[in-house]
Amino acid sequence: MQRGNMADLILSNGREITFDLSKMTLRQYRGLFDIKKKAVEEDPIISAVSGLTIEEYLDLPHPDWKRLLAALFKKAREPLADPNSQSASIST
Repeated sequence: MQRGNMADLILSNGREITFDLSKMTLRQYRGLFDIKKKAVEEDPIISAVSGLTIEEYLDLPHPDWKRLLAALFKKAREPLADPNSQSASIST
């Protein structure tokens, strides 16, 4: 369950997606850039981080899928930018 975070992406059907990067290891993240890796290996990782089932992920309209990937990689580049993140600084 989300903790009141703002959505990272809103799909065309109105569903809000908030990525949970803690569901992806560094090895899995790096593997997403391996050109030898097959989509069938990437799909479970991306769907888990997105909070979608595999079926929901595979049934996304193509534009939603492209937007989801762009939003995921944007968030993954700056994972500590979320002020609600557990790893964000709490000092004042």
